[in-house]
Amino acid sequence: MLLALLFFAGCKTNEDKSATDADKTIVEPVRIIALGRVEPEVKITAIGSEVNGVVKKIYAHAGDSVKKGDVLVEFVHDYEDAKLAQVNAKVGMQNAEIQNIQVQISSAKIKTENLKTKYERLQKIFEQGAETKQNADNAKSDFEQSAKDIDRLTAALHSAESKLNEIATDSKVTAVDVQRRKVKAPSDGVILTMDLTEGSAATTEKALFDFAPNSALTVLCEVDELWVNKLKLGQHALVRIPGTDDKLAEGEVIYLSPYLKKKSLFSDDSGNMEDRRVREVRIRLSGNANLLLNSRVEVVIDLLKTK
Repeated sequence: MLLALLFFAGCKTNEDKSATDADKTIVEPVRIIALGRVEPEVKITAIGSEVNGVVKKIYAHAGDSVKKGDVLVEFVHDYEDAKLAQVNAKVGMQNAEIQNIQVQISSAKIKTENLKTKYERLQKIFEQGAETKQNADNAKSDFEQSAKDIDRLTAALHSAESKLNEIATDSKVTAVDVQRRKVKAPSDGVILTMDLTEGSAATTEKALFDFAPNSALTVLCEVDELWVNKLKLGQHALVRIPGTDDKLAEGEVIYLSPYLKKKSLFSDDSGNMEDRRVREVRIRLSGNANLLLNSRVEVVIDLLKTK
């Protein structure tokens, strides 16, 4: 009887030990599921204006694809156009003034050369005793005066050219001012929003529209801090409709945030734990994924598979 009890007690001890060991077994996850938002790899940009103004014309609308440099919105610039025309007219007048001075200098140089020849001839004749000193001195005076006229005209030319440069600079500044009233696409991309109307006033303090540059589609998601050490660059990811197995796209992990932060994506979800932190993860989608920007998706990150 005693042996039976001892045997039974020994069996129970072994069973308890096995149960305890089973409880201590750690199950390593093979995938992580997180909610995410579809974004272009190059972030969506709010495009603003450098100047305040009244909208004259809108050349693109929400959903339109545009090329870099395309004029998207134009403000009224009648005043700037008139000012530019005025400055350009001054440029034309100054060019005419410079040409006139250049002609005078050319004429003065010919005259001076002739007077020099005359003076040298009379001086030589005077030295031979066949000409009066007065005539030689008068010829010298005429020659020297003509040379001074060249110097005076040359100085006037330099002044006129300097003034032309100043006016030309004003013309460039005014032309830039006109261009600043034309909002252009910073790169190839898509207009996401366009709430402007022609005739409405716009200011530098408020963005005119949202713009998505052409780039690969990505999904930005947040992984709970409990699993962040399992993440690695290059891990395979599956994108699907939240709560279903319907695959929308595939991709790989291309970015892991270097720090933990509070939830920001879908932070208004019920049951959100304020004391939990998350790590941002960005997935670059492969193939021709056709997903709506800013749409909410579910991301399944395969911890054992890399591309």
